[in-house]
Amino acid sequence: MFEKDGVLSLWLFLNKPAKEYHDTLFKSEFGIESFDGDMLEVGGSDEWDRISLALAFKEMSYGDSWSEAATAPAKSVGIDQCRRCFMILNFAYNPQEVIIKLPVDPYFLGVFKYQEEE
Repeated sequence: MFEKDGVLSLWLFLNKPAKEYHDTLFKSEFGIESFDGDMLEVGGSDEWDRISLALAFKEMSYGDSWSEAATAPAKSVGIDQCRRCFMILNFAYNPQEVIIKLPVDPYFLGVFKYQEEE
């Protein structure tokens, strides 16, 4: 439904979740029925400490090609740190296409183009 080459969808955990999420997070919180699990990547602090977005994004795939574009909209809503973040590569999530109220946390930051390293 949301598959699209060359883009990624990015979410931020601003706080440590009160409950453990497993494979149900995407369906229950975001209305995502299916995605390629091999394209899912998690970054940020393993201990759920607050870290800068730059540090969280740096360790993720192709981060140099998309992190600056992702940092700008985060800062525009007052976000400059997260505890964890996750992305799905080749996935253009559109919250307007699902019938579900999005949670405040994890925060869906948006869809960003990325460039594979040559």
